Amino acid sequence: MSGRPYIDVIGVSDPWLVPPGWWEHTHRRVRELIEDPRAGSTQHWTSWPENTPDTAPFMQNIAMALGGYVTIFAGEFAQFPEQLVDRYLAPSQRREPMVARNWYMTDSEWPLFLLRYAGHDPEARRGALELSRDCVHFLAEVEPLRIRAQALLRVYDRVLETPELLAFHLHANYPEIARKWRQHLLTETELAVLPEIGGWVAALAWSYQGLAAAHAHIVPFTPRAETLPEVVASMALADKVDTLPATLAVAVGERAFAEISVAFDQRRDDFDATEWLQDNRGWMARALLAGEIEACRVWVAMAAQVSRVIAGLPGPPQPSVSPDTIGFVTDVEELFTVRRAVNPLVQAFANRAAVRNVDPSPSVRPQPRALRADEEVEPDVDVDDDSIPEVEIGDPQGELNELIGLEPVKEQVRRLVAEAKADQLRRAAGMPQSDRSRHMVFVGNPGTAKTTIARLLARIYAQLGTLSNGHLVEASRVDLVGQYIGQTAPKVRKIFDKASGGVLFIDEAYALIPADSNRDFGVEAVATLLKLMEDRRDEVVVIVAGYPAEMRRFLESNPGLASRFPKTLSFEDYDDADLIAIFRLMASQQGFVLGAGVEHALTDLIPHPHPPGFGNGRFVRNVLEETASIQASRIVGLEDPTVDDVRSLLVGDVPTEPPPDHPKLQGMYL
Repeated sequence: MSGRPYIDVIGVSDPWLVPPGWWEHTHRRVRELIEDPRAGSTQHWTSWPENTPDTAPFMQNIAMALGGYVTIFAGEFAQFPEQLVDRYLAPSQRREPMVARNWYMTDSEWPLFLLRYAGHDPEARRGALELSRDCVHFLAEVEPLRIRAQALLRVYDRVLETPELLAFHLHANYPEIARKWRQHLLTETELAVLPEIGGWVAALAWSYQGLAAAHAHIVPFTPRAETLPEVVASMALADKVDTLPATLAVAVGERAFAEISVAFDQRRDDFDATEWLQDNRGWMARALLAGEIEACRVWVAMAAQVSRVIAGLPGPPQPSVSPDTIGFVTDVEELFTVRRAVNPLVQAFANRAAVRNVDPSPSVRPQPRALRADEEVEPDVDVDDDSIPEVEIGDPQGELNELIGLEPVKEQVRRLVAEAKADQLRRAAGMPQSDRSRHMVFVGNPGTAKTTIARLLARIYAQLGTLSNGHLVEASRVDLVGQYIGQTAPKVRKIFDKASGGVLFIDEAYALIPADSNRDFGVEAVATLLKLMEDRRDEVVVIVAGYPAEMRRFLESNPGLASRFPKTLSFEDYDDADLIAIFRLMASQQGFVLGAGVEHALTDLIPHPHPPGFGNGRFVRNVLEETASIQASRIVGLEDPTVDDVRSLLVGDVPTEPPPDHPKLQGMYL
């Protein structure tokens, strides 16, 4: 956003603003180091010009490796390792610029690069060690590379300053030196920064730990269905890994390996890599919007390391398509770059409004226009009834206890009551006012008493003094979302005002934001609702309700939604015994008496298992209405029906097929 040149390594470090003149200084220093006589031109390096000094590929390698054994450079210096040694590259080595570049090491012994090619001469080896140290010391100036560079400098210094270690490096066979670095030379603190020196399995274990920590941190801010084992399995499948390597179990542990294996087998047959990468990118973008950019950078860096090591095991890292690092960097730029363009219409309409405020004469006011014969009047934003109804509070907690079934929900409501009472006691004790949000989510199939519980909660909160009135206002998409620009926000505010002092209950809330409809006015409705919920949290309790899967999508559609609804009440389907009891209660409330066999006939009508969207209490009410209708046809045909005939529902009155669903029925258990 500063517009200044920067070097960025995606991960735990921040982007580093390049000091003025740094590149000129750098190119001079790189040339000095590469042409230092302590290293020769011992190899014919693939793709490099003939007689290239060994220090040139070493400098390129350490510029990669000091960012991480798998490194993601981003921004205008995404080719940083190549840009350091540009003057020594062959034309075929120069790559097209990209917004992000993934670099990875295939040799965990990269700090010993110059030593390996110094041969057996002790003086050449000493020079190689000293020159290696000087190159790393120079690159420690680059902030994103500094932590790993400083750890490596401590190792080089210990070797050069300890006579026994130096003698070993000057005279031992190279495989023995490499083994000592891998197994004994580095301290635990140094291995915590340079894990790949201990081998690729050790590096994978280190990266998986970091990925697990970042994943656990992000998930609460952007709920998602995938667990970490599912993510790892998906990355392996995206890279077309046929079989999970056994060494993965050593790195992540037997339990995690078993979970990854299960997810891998479950997803293998119909896995779509493109679709998964897009979904993963979308999840990461939502985490960015939630303010977790640092955690996202760590997640992407660790995921890139995990995926590339798994793709290469039991050998070194290999190319990987996941995660979408270019997409991540692009999303960061799109989400956080300041938009400087201003639409001139904004000022034009501001000027027009100012003129109207100064001169309110009839000549400048818009005049009514006659409608054409084929033109319809746009609906007004006003809610029909502005009045707040008077509510008879009664004994809502007693009514709650008398409801059939719903034991888990009842227990949750009792906890809500206890929280409200405890807040009162704490205030009386002089404790600070609670900043608790009482908005909540109800998930469950139709007819599971979601509206009933919402209505009782409104009265309970009024009884406790938490809400001033205790009424319930029901709203749906049509009540909140306008049909044209400028209509939606007033509609939402109008409904919210009507719910003041009570509960605003939004059923099928996911309809506010249809899937794949970013331009829908429902997005504005949700944004307006979120602000009102925060600004007037002590005035209105908002409850959003609907099917579980759809509500999960709804809550994930906006980063602020999930945090505004801290509590979720799950309404399970009623079992057969509860449905029969509800039928019995509804029938008795209407004055009916059930004849022999009626309850058994009703049991036969209940589908097993319940289909998706099963109506529960609504299903029971529909059956009762149809039964009463069939009974009416029967009793009007009797010559002289008795009172018992009129009141009795017989087994023959029960329909043989479930009646059509009537979703607009209202009442208890709905």
